[in-house]
Amino acid sequence: MTAYQTIPVADHIFTIKRAKADSWWVTRSDITAYGRRSGMPRVVFFATSEAEVNAWLDSREKPFFVRSEY
Repeated sequence: MTAYQTIPVADHIFTIKRAKADSWWVTRSDITAYGRRSGMPRVVFFATSEAEVNAWLDSREKPFFVRSEY
């Protein structure tokens, strides 16, 4: 790495929420210029299993942060 290469910085957080055994939600919160999460997350994906959520996350462009709530 040289001094002129930029380091990729995550600009959003995906949060995985398990509502029921067959109900998984992924919400997205943007990260503001001050490093804080935006106040209103939005649902960006719904799945019926954790495997579907993980496959969807693998298909997303990085970098991003992932947080779990289950």
